[in-house]
Amino acid sequence: MWNGDVVVTILLVNSDQASAQQLNEQFQAAAIIPYTYTPPSTTTALATWPTLQEMIAASTRLVTFVASLDPASNTVAPYLLDEFTFVFENPFDVTNTSDFSCTPDRPPSVQGNTLSAIQSGRLPLMNHFLYIAQAFGIQTPNLGAINNTNAPSGTVGNLGTAASNCRSVYGKAPTFILVDFFDEGPAISTVDTLNGISAMGRISPVSARVVTSANSGAAFGKILFSRGILLWTISIAVVVLA
Repeated sequence: MWNGDVVVTILLVNSDQASAQQLNEQFQAAAIIPYTYTPPSTTTALATWPTLQEMIAASTRLVTFVASLDPASNTVAPYLLDEFTFVFENPFDVTNTSDFSCTPDRPPSVQGNTLSAIQSGRLPLMNHFLYIAQAFGIQTPNLGAINNTNAPSGTVGNLGTAASNCRSVYGKAPTFILVDFFDEGPAISTVDTLNGISAMGRISPVSARVVTSANSGAAFGKILFSRGILLWTISIAVVVLA
């Protein structure tokens, strides 16, 4: 297993609608089930998450969210948590820099209602990536704008300003920030600012693109994810918690 002081979160988009049984088989093959975290309830959001140190001490250092996984029917692998039972997201299909918003978009039960989303106990996930509309309805990352999109400050649409806005709207910093190409910007600077830390001993994200920094006494919290090929098999990409 990875470094014993690291808490990892995986978010599986699950576009192929894999069942809990199918996913569980893969976790078994990888021999990582002993490290998974299962909350007291898998059908309702938690009022309080354990601290990093509590997870480390219990060796339950892997938290796994899966999109579109019915918790009521998941009896085989309770550690596979339905994303939208525990998380809410802002819109992700943005093609204009002025359209970034903190308003909840998913799940439908809190869509457009920030107060309801926060009061539900769900953790806020802030999507922040810019698309270009291509032919046949295809959207691709706007690489030409990536340095500003992921920047801690700058012109309209930068990550730092968007994160600050969402922190104000939610009354707390986003728990998760999802970006394209986390090594650009650099996106990690915004997360450091939200967490109030100056990271030390960090390896520059150049090839493996893996960066970690944590305060082990903090509550399970802010994590920056990078989307990409085989993303969710290496979603330890950045873990920075306040």
